[in-house]
Amino acid sequence: MMVTISKSLLLVVATTMASVVFAEPVKKDDPGKIVGGDDAAIGDYPYFVVMGGCGGALIAPDIVLTAAHCKSYEGQQVIVGGYRPTTLVEGSQARFCETWIADPKYKTGGGINKYDFALCKLSEPVFIDSNVKLKLNEFDAVPKAGKDLIIMGLGYLQEGGPFLSNTLQDIQVPAISNEVCSTEEYYGDLITDSMLCAGFDEGVLDACQGDSGGPLVRRKTNDKDGTIVDTHVGVVSWGEGCAQPKKPTVYARTSKNLRWIKSTMCEMGSIADFCDDYPPLDQELTITLTTDKWAFETSWVLKDIENNIVMKRNYLVDSSTSQHKVLLRSNECYQFILSDSAGDGLCFDGVCGSYSFDLNGVEKLSENGDLFESARVIDICTSDTPDCKDDETFEYNGNPDRTCENWVGVGKKKEIKKKCKKDWLAGKIYDVCLQTCGEFGLGRCSD
Repeated sequence: MMVTISKSLLLVVATTMASVVFAEPVKKDDPGKIVGGDDAAIGDYPYFVVMGGCGGALIAPDIVLTAAHCKSYEGQQVIVGGYRPTTLVEGSQARFCETWIADPKYKTGGGINKYDFALCKLSEPVFIDSNVKLKLNEFDAVPKAGKDLIIMGLGYLQEGGPFLSNTLQDIQVPAISNEVCSTEEYYGDLITDSMLCAGFDEGVLDACQGDSGGPLVRRKTNDKDGTIVDTHVGVVSWGEGCAQPKKPTVYARTSKNLRWIKSTMCEMGSIADFCDDYPPLDQELTITLTTDKWAFETSWVLKDIENNIVMKRNYLVDSSTSQHKVLLRSNECYQFILSDSAGDGLCFDGVCGSYSFDLNGVEKLSENGDLFESARVIDICTSDTPDCKDDETFEYNGNPDRTCENWVGVGKKKEIKKKCKKDWLAGKIYDVCLQTCGEFGLGRCSD
């Protein structure tokens, strides 16, 4: 189920290009392949996961990395080590997708399929006995332009189908720099730093509909012992048609979302090796809130540093006190966003509610409900010293050139402070550009 830009598909969304079309799911009973591909050998890609209309990659014994636009596969049977669409071959194993989580930043900021990542936790782990190993790319500079990469999948043989492949296909394509891929003859400003392009200028070889979610890898072979290490650099995401000249497939760039991938895996209870060192949930936060006489106007959400929702509440009972307990991680900061739909805070006719926070039994904050109108944003850190780093994913209004470092922190002091105070999501820019704005006395990292 690759998201494509094509006249032959259905749902058109206006952008700077003529048309952007999001593909419908591929039917599993349609028999084709990656455009221009060859049959892979059984065992070449033991980590490849057949998901019935999409692909994925086993990045830990119990976790599959795929694309958010494939939509939830929760409860769906999948094939790990898959080689055929609906049957098992030597080395492949069937599992169910127990839990599905898409990146909360998916399609935010006005971009097409930005942060097109999702994770599936399997019903049981799969342990692969193979000389082929898969690892996640950690470096934004990898791959360099021109380096050969491998795509694999069971998608269409040609644009528009109608047939899917009966055997796993693979092709080798070169990486394309974002500088080239963001020129007008390619995709223009649709390309962001969270994306990666790969393919040939003339087209011919490419991923296609049905390959979405599958891995783009860089392969290295150790000539001494024959071991092979594939580095997962991208997730098949979108493109204009299939194998069109100067319209290569666009991939979600793995390195740009490594922190979310790993932290979410561990929060899902993965048995991945690095989760052994993941900070435990050992900090107890108690949130106490008393509503005013119009309780249904009040709601709040608690988010972690990756913008994932940790807890949220909506109220019904007027003038009532509720207490909520949640476990947080040590040495991390969270954001509490309290909202009132009427814009009069937690107050009515001079009578106000209140809210307070206790961390491990120690009161951190207690306020009356008249200190805000529509929204109150409060940073809660489980250490005395917050992690004063800028959010590397921040792009003002979806513009990849407007980051904390390259835009907010550029200009005269007055201009920088003005930008730091701009509204962003439910707070201010100084809530995400902690280091940049903190140097100018704004936000929780101010001197």
